[in-house]
Amino acid sequence: MQHTLNNFHCLVGETIMFCQLIEHDLKLIFAFMLKGNFEKNLEEIERDTFGVMVQKLEKLDYSDNKPFISKSDYKFLKQMSKKRNHWCHNTYAEFGYVENFLDSQEFRSEFERLENENQQFRSVQKTLQQIRMEVYQKYRK
Repeated sequence: MQHTLNNFHCLVGETIMFCQLIEHDLKLIFAFMLKGNFEKNLEEIERDTFGVMVQKLEKLDYSDNKPFISKSDYKFLKQMSKKRNHWCHNTYAEFGYVENFLDSQEFRSEFERLENENQQFRSVQKTLQQIRMEVYQKYRK
């Protein structure tokens, strides 16, 4: 992909979209798995942060020793929380104050990092979407 500011903007937006879908899938999975009413379960976790949600789901997922998500995937999800915060809050500050930033190493480095993490998030989102459907089939009430 050409390293333009417009392409960067689009990739940031897509990356944040994947993060939001992942976070929502985690909440849906949790609400399906938790005993009780699905809607009430979802309401209870509505305001939980990404990191808190990962921890809650991991504990619930491993409570029956038949997890849907592997330990290594939970480790990635915990790291993803920090990466997500970077793309939502810090990415433009990494290069935005550099004179002629479009030609800077800072911009190129940030763009390459974004491309890499975008692909990782895309893959995780697809996987969690499949897991969400499996969990729904098993726990639908």
